[in-house]
Amino acid sequence: RCAACMNHCPVYTRVGGHTYSFTYPGPIGKILTPQMEGLDCAGDQPHASTLCGACAEVCPVQIPIPDLLARLRTEAVHPASTAVKGGGSARSVSESLGWGGWTAMYASPLAYKLSTRMMGLFGNWMPGWLPLLKVWTRVRSKPKFAARSLHQLARERGFSNDER
Repeated sequence: RCAACMNHCPVYTRVGGHTYSFTYPGPIGKILTPQMEGLDCAGDQPHASTLCGACAEVCPVQIPIPDLLARLRTEAVHPASTAVKGGGSARSVSESLGWGGWTAMYASPLAYKLSTRMMGLFGNWMPGWLPLLKVWTRVRSKPKFAARSLHQLARERGFSNDER
């Protein structure tokens, strides 16, 4: 094994090889494992990457690792995908609903402003046992929401959207 990609991957260097729980760790393992085990079993592997390209830069045989990881991510969420075993298995109903809500919020400036304002006011009061936070807060601290949004801070400091 070469391992050049492992030595340069920001995710691998921070979490180490033991967290992968499969035979092949690191960026190359994120490609091999889902294809050997199937996306239904190892579909989270391609998502453990920033897609920064550091691995591709140092690969002596020029494997396009970020491109392959992006392709596996696409295969994981498209039900019609048959290129990889388990294709389309990554998107749950709750995730589809969540992304649908996110899309609606970001498609409307008013909805975005209202939702960010509400999260700033009430987001820190959300209990950690809520379904979407429960998995996260089992091993981490609950995220803290800023009292003021980036847009509010920019406006206070004299920036505006009109300057282009």
